[in-house]
Parts: sequence; C-alpha cells; structure tokens
Amino acid sequence: MRLEEIANKYHNRANFLCIYIKEAHPTDGSQSPPNIDEKILYTQPTTEDERANIAAACMLRFNFSFPMVLDNMTNEVDSKFQAWPERLYVLDKNGRVTWKCGIGPHFFDPSGFEEAIETLSRYKNE
Repeated sequence: MRLEEIANKYHNRANFLCIYIKEAHPTDGSQSPPNIDEKILYTQPTTEDERANIAAACMLRFNFSFPMVLDNMTNEVDSKFQAWPERLYVLDKNGRVTWKCGIGPHFFDPSGFEEAIETLSRYKNE
C-alpha cells in the first residue's frame, strides 16, 4: 500500500497516525461491491468496542507500521476534519493543517501527501 511506503520513507522526519472513523461501507448502510467480493462485511459499530474490533481488523489487513487510534462515538474527528470516507492531512509541529487532499476515494492523493511531507520537512530544516 502506498501510504505504508510513504511512512517507511519519511518515518524519521514525520509522525504518522491513522484515525479510524465511522465505517465507510457498513452492511447496514451503503455497502460497496468490492467489500462484498472481499468479504469485508461489518455493520456500523454502535459501541467503542465494536469500532475497536473493526479497526483491529483493518490494521491486520493493511499491516500499517504506524499507530491507529479511534475517533469517539460522536465522530468528533470526522466532523472537525471532514474525513469521511477517507482523507489525508499534513500538520506542522504546532498542529496546524498545512495540506489536505480531497475526500476519497476519488480525490485521495498519496502523491500529493508525500510531496507535502517533503516540502514541510525541507522547510523545517532551513
């Protein structure tokens, strides 16, 4: 996966974190054909434990080297960052957003993400 490649390349210049938000394609909502084909079938979690179980399955599937944390059940991070169904952000050391891609999957931009990390790390070292 491209994000894992980027994390491995820049792990000494940036901290990477995945935040698991609400399920994008639950079986009790808008299910996607690829999820059906790959048997990725989850209902929308209603408890933190259910969300944690799905997030753990996601971590196992993608084998991310960086940590994953959970959005709370009121979907605070998703709401503040307009992250659903997926989105990439780069923040500076003060927590300010310096770059964000469009909302995925159509505007999910790993190449732009990598370029933004490279730019920020160059700026930091000047």
